[in-house]
Amino acid sequence: MLITKSNSWNEGSRKYTINREFRLGPLSLKFATIALITIAALFYLAQSTEGAAQKYQIMQLSETQKELQSKSKELEVEAARLKSLNEIKKSSQGFEPVQETNFYSLNSRT
Repeated sequence: MLITKSNSWNEGSRKYTINREFRLGPLSLKFATIALITIAALFYLAQSTEGAAQKYQIMQLSETQKELQSKSKELEVEAARLKSLNEIKKSSQGFEPVQETNFYSLNSRT
C-alpha cells in the first residue's frame, strides 16, 4: 500500500511519499542554535587550551635557557681560571728557589 499526501490515484504517474520541502520549526531552530553555540564554544576552548599549553612550554624553555646561560658563564670563568693557573705553572718552571735573602735598610749607609 502506498500512502501519499493526496487521496487521488492516477495510474501511470508516480506519487512522492516524502515531502521535498524542508521546514524549520521553532523547536528545531532552538536545537540548531544550541548546537552551533556549543560547537563554537568547543572550538574556542580547544584554541585557548592549546595557547595556554604553548605558553607554559615557552616559559619552561626560557627558564632552561637562562639556567644554561648562567652555567655557560660559570664554565667560562672556570676555564679562564684554569688557563691562568696553567700559564703561571708553565712560566714558573724556569725559576729556582731562593737560597739567601738579604735585607737592606734605607736609614743605614754601609
